[in-house]
Amino acid sequence: MKRFIILSLMVCMVTGIAAQYATVKYPEPYRYEKRDGKLKILVQVPVRTGTGASVRVTLDGSAVEVSGITPEQLEIWLPLVGEKQQLQVFVGKQKTPVVSQLFSPLIPKDWGYFQQGMVHIISSSHQDIAWMNTPDSCRVDRIYNIINPALKMMEADPDFAFGMEQTLNLMEFLEEFPNRKPEVMRLYKEGRFTWGATYNQPYEGLESGEQLVRQAYYGRKWIKENLPGCDDVTAYNIDVPGRTLQMPQILAKSGIKNLFVSRMREGLYDWYSPDGSKIFTYTPGNYGWGMLVWKFFDKDAVTAFHELHHRTVIWGDYYKKHNIPPHYAVVISEDARKAANYHQVIEEWNRIAALSDIPLPTLKHSTAEAFFAQVNTPASRLEVVSGERPDLWLYIHGPAHYQAIKAKREAGVLLPAAEMFTTFHWLMNNKQTVYPRERFDKAWMASIYPDHGWGGKNGDITDSIFRASLELARDMGKELLDEALTGISDQVTTRKKNALVVYNDLHWMRSDIVTFEVDGKLGKSIVVKDETGQTIPAQFTHQGETITLKFLAENVPSIGYKTYYIHTGKAVNTPPLSIAQNNNFYENNFYRVTLGKGGIESLYDKQLDKELLNTTKFEGGDIMHVGYYGNGAGEFAQIPLPQPGDMTLLSDQQGLWKMVENGPLYTTYEHTQPMKHTDVTQRICIYHDLKKIDFDVTLGHFDGTHNRQFRMALPLNMDNATIHYEVPMGVLQAGRDEMKTVPGGWAWGGTYRQRPEEIHPREIQNFISASGNGFGLTLSSPVAVADWIDPSREAVNYPVLQGILLSSHKSCHGLGNWYEQKGTHQYTFSLQSHAEGWGNGYQFGMEANRPLHAVLKEEASNGKLPATLSFLSASDPFVQVTTVKKSDADDGVIVRMTEMKGKDSDVRINLPLPVRQVIQTNLIEEEQKLRNTSGEVFMLPVGHHAIETYKLLF
Repeated sequence: MKRFIILSLMVCMVTGIAAQYATVKYPEPYRYEKRDGKLKILVQVPVRTGTGASVRVTLDGSAVEVSGITPEQLEIWLPLVGEKQQLQVFVGKQKTPVVSQLFSPLIPKDWGYFQQGMVHIISSSHQDIAWMNTPDSCRVDRIYNIINPALKMMEADPDFAFGMEQTLNLMEFLEEFPNRKPEVMRLYKEGRFTWGATYNQPYEGLESGEQLVRQAYYGRKWIKENLPGCDDVTAYNIDVPGRTLQMPQILAKSGIKNLFVSRMREGLYDWYSPDGSKIFTYTPGNYGWGMLVWKFFDKDAVTAFHELHHRTVIWGDYYKKHNIPPHYAVVISEDARKAANYHQVIEEWNRIAALSDIPLPTLKHSTAEAFFAQVNTPASRLEVVSGERPDLWLYIHGPAHYQAIKAKREAGVLLPAAEMFTTFHWLMNNKQTVYPRERFDKAWMASIYPDHGWGGKNGDITDSIFRASLELARDMGKELLDEALTGISDQVTTRKKNALVVYNDLHWMRSDIVTFEVDGKLGKSIVVKDETGQTIPAQFTHQGETITLKFLAENVPSIGYKTYYIHTGKAVNTPPLSIAQNNNFYENNFYRVTLGKGGIESLYDKQLDKELLNTTKFEGGDIMHVGYYGNGAGEFAQIPLPQPGDMTLLSDQQGLWKMVENGPLYTTYEHTQPMKHTDVTQRICIYHDLKKIDFDVTLGHFDGTHNRQFRMALPLNMDNATIHYEVPMGVLQAGRDEMKTVPGGWAWGGTYRQRPEEIHPREIQNFISASGNGFGLTLSSPVAVADWIDPSREAVNYPVLQGILLSSHKSCHGLGNWYEQKGTHQYTFSLQSHAEGWGNGYQFGMEANRPLHAVLKEEASNGKLPATLSFLSASDPFVQVTTVKKSDADDGVIVRMTEMKGKDSDVRINLPLPVRQVIQTNLIEEEQKLRNTSGEVFMLPVGHHAIETYKLLF
């Protein structure tokens, strides 16, 4: 086969006669060698010379060696490496050349900044847990068709290197082949087979803060514990176009040095979290381009040189400007890609570089860690990036898999609570009980197992497995928490029967509603009293033999408990006399509420003297039903808006409210209306003595119609509102805390040109808050996706806080499933108005998703614990205690805290037991610094936005 390449052809007019074009042909395989001290390649030039004619060829006037002549073409030796020169061919005695044109060697002479640099081939295989097929199928494919062949290539070729992106894949392989652990460790230490430093590659903004930390626990920490002498300091998350605010800090404070991402403009960055910590970050632009588009190494070294040169031209000035050593990476990866050894290309490339009298870069198989080690030097002046890059693929999880993500959110609350109370139970028993680390490990891994690959081929199977994993994590969290609370309750001194021990897992004293199911044998009328004998307002609902009891528990100690008692007796069943109400109106000391067609028509805050809602278009709690034609992870460059004009509102219909619960604690109103494809039931619960309103939304019997979306709307009476929402281990202000630059990078749908601040909706944690016009309002919910911008065609300019309830779109995989979500779905929201500023609603926003827990102790007993106790309190409510757990390494206790408001803080810690020593650790519990403090009360520093971990030795 002949290969034809036209190189810089130019017509040259000589003595009025036009010289011929000559298409230079490169016979394959290429024949090149050192001739006359120069590296030259044999080429063919089509020239009609006639029979027996003499031919003379020059390059910039110097004679060129002619190897062969036929009547139709010449074979000549031209430079393989060099710069453009004038090629001329003369036939016979003619002084006018028959060919005169510029010749460009296949390998240019000028490699600029990379002239004597190195090109790293980073070969890996991008891995969703599933996506290409079911999780089991992909697991088998990883082990037998990717990892095993890669290991064989390493055995055959000591220069071959390959990388997998996550520790989960390493766990899978060693589970299948435990006897190959020494082989894996050896290759790890040789730097030839690497694994990512996180458990998998999640949607960062979907995980709770502790779930993100556990990515490092079951990544780098697991590797160090299970493969002695091995370590991994590079995290991968190359597919998802989204980075959450605190992820650089979480990685850096886990001892992870590097982050490998994609779908962002190619470059090398220092990515900062707001506390000032950073992670060295590399992006190739798109992880699959090197293999799918450029294909640099698919043929031979000469082609690779020729094709790769333009990348070094493009990036030479960038590297020079930032003083980065001349090491360039080409990422060879693709979804579930099999290992490929480019040994022949590398060997030939380096032979050409050695033969050339002009310096050329060298080529090698490498890994991300080896590349990072070369380019991340103290002298490098990297681009600086900070702030959130909102996730463009957020519709694929929360609204498309609400039941599963609800379980994930519940696991993210239950597991830290279980760790806290299990740890204090263990401590209070003088460390005699067994701390169930293995069960916690299993539960935490189950809670972070689903990665970014929902749906895909056979996606209904994948999604059901993901959901089952999250429900397992939730159920194990509840089981572990129940065991710990029961164990503590057994030791609490109670003076009467039927004591109800109420637990608070937040680090401030709180007053909130307790919900508890009571066996009907206690009687139909129950009275709740506190330790002093004072009757507490309570309310009941009866379902068969079960009574659901609700009462207001006041001043429950931080990370502690308070004891109440249940008695049979005549309960008060009427609301306070100060309450005014009827079937569509309610008024207490906090709010005046008027109910309208599809929600709250007027919500007046009596303390702030403010009408909170603007209901000219939407009611408060209104339901939007819109057409949505995106497909989750297939949106790529920008989140599509709902279909213009395709919107109906619940408030378009005339509804009828009725009072369904009315007692001493709260009043509940209910309203049911049909909407197309579903029936909507709204329940609004207003508490008499708490400044709090709960919304319950039920989408009943949704029929699974494709491309539909439902949102709950809360239109606020604000101009120029400031929006804040919680992200993992932080609070973000919309429009201020996002990444400032356009991300760039490529996807099949184009380039990421949208400014991050313009992206909406957003992934949120517990709450979203708006402030303006003299008041603030915080909306809390377990939904994962929220918005504040009216999505309709004629959008209003005031904020409309929204929870995205359900979206029935399709997976972007060509063979993927529809996220139909047939059936009934229930969503909860809580709101509270307050003075301007998100901080004034912060505690409420956290509490609404963190219920108080209660344990019934049927028999009175003398225990070693008092009736009321705080196990731990922290003086600053904005320094959030995210977990308290037994140290994995010893009998110390790990306390992790994160500062949420952006101010340096010295936090006073109170404990019921004296601490003899405090050691500061990183996030994965590696000791770093001894703090000079001890006792039952001591101070710990936590910097602004910082996540700090301390080990307490008792």
